[in-house]
Amino acid sequence: MAALHELRQPIDQNILKALQENPQKPLESLQGNILRGHGRDRSIHIFLSFKNDKETNVDVKEWIKRLAERLTSAQQQLDDAEQYRYHNISHRLFMNFFLSAKGYEYLYPDQKDKLRFNDEGFLCGMKAAQHRLNDPPKEVWEAGYQHDIHAMILLASDNEPSLQQEANKLCDDVKTHAEICAVEHGRVMWYGQDPIEHFGFVDSRSQPLFFQSDIERERQKGDGTNVWNPGVGLDLALVPDPYGRPECDSGSYLVFRKLEQHVRAFKEHEQKLAQTLGLTGEGAKRAGALVVGRFEDGTPVVLQAAAGRSTNNFTYDGDPHGQRCPFQAHIRKVNPRKQGIPRIVRRGITYGERKKGPQDNPSLTELPVGGVGLLFMCYQKNIAQQFETLQYLWASDPRIPRGQEPGIDPVIGQPGGNGVGQQKWPAQWNDPREKHKPFDFHGFVTLKGGEYFFAPSIYFLRNIEKAID
Repeated sequence: MAALHELRQPIDQNILKALQENPQKPLESLQGNILRGHGRDRSIHIFLSFKNDKETNVDVKEWIKRLAERLTSAQQQLDDAEQYRYHNISHRLFMNFFLSAKGYEYLYPDQKDKLRFNDEGFLCGMKAAQHRLNDPPKEVWEAGYQHDIHAMILLASDNEPSLQQEANKLCDDVKTHAEICAVEHGRVMWYGQDPIEHFGFVDSRSQPLFFQSDIERERQKGDGTNVWNPGVGLDLALVPDPYGRPECDSGSYLVFRKLEQHVRAFKEHEQKLAQTLGLTGEGAKRAGALVVGRFEDGTPVVLQAAAGRSTNNFTYDGDPHGQRCPFQAHIRKVNPRKQGIPRIVRRGITYGERKKGPQDNPSLTELPVGGVGLLFMCYQKNIAQQFETLQYLWASDPRIPRGQEPGIDPVIGQPGGNGVGQQKWPAQWNDPREKHKPFDFHGFVTLKGGEYFFAPSIYFLRNIEKAID
């Protein structure tokens, strides 16, 4: 049977059975959270820089080897989900471990400049991508991200006190071997049954699905999957682990970016856009929908002019001129739902405390001006070809898509040498006679730091003391 990273279709029951009967147990070697999100409401992200001496190097490898016994595999995720679904047994602590290219070079100094990874983005690291991505210079990042980061540990649980206790124990354990560069706390915000982000919009509605059972659940939600099928092959996100077992072990490249959201300024600008377009009352909510591409409840603005139909079963084929959803709208700009456009697997979580959440209908003066945002995480098989292409080309190039030149993505676009462009917005929904009105909308999300990582196979981490060549 093909290795996990070679599968070009979702996993159905037959494939799953074959994988589980494979004596090499590839799903037990693949880390969790890639093929499915971990599903916990709280997370703690611990960023490490290992201490630089020969004795510590040996100790670090031994520490990682012990840690590997506690990591959550893709198979464990499946088992936990079944226990929860059929027996209501709560999820246990979830744990991931990631290495940066600098981390691999620390562990194997003789491999410097010879690492067997074929992703130039990963090998160079996120700091080197500053000019490509139009990121702020590292000198203005938060201090913990300005220097070399070797590894990240992700812990997640629904039990916040237990999660913090586990994180404290882990930090105490690792201090002998590493400096703790940064610790981030993630917390899912809910609006009813849906997770939302700090600007107030339902999030995580458009995710690639790797299991046929997940696709079937999506189909049964109501609107189906006949217009847009979210199912994908595992080769979207997985690659061979170059230091795992040949034709067996898989891993994935991970992008982590701490993105601060300037919520009050965003909402003030949203109101100004509504005024510019002459939108009042309930109609004013369409201004935000034009910016994001969905109303706050998840309704795609390409489908209707008001909220009330949250769905993922749509494309933009019926709106070729952007009269319903403008081309610069966030979800249209970075996911135009066409063949040949890179896709990523998002696994981010919101961070930061606020007195009133979006579900509490806060006034403008009650909205946070900073200190809240998104711990953005995404998996892919190639950072340069997927995340970076989406960020610098689709989100930040005002000329894309060609022939439309809609301006940059108003949410995550970062102006570079081609500027912001001219964003234009439809005041009327689906009116071909109308001339769209210009209005600049950008600059409400700021990168505070981050790094590129690889999610190694658990097999490799359990055998990390062995030399590689």
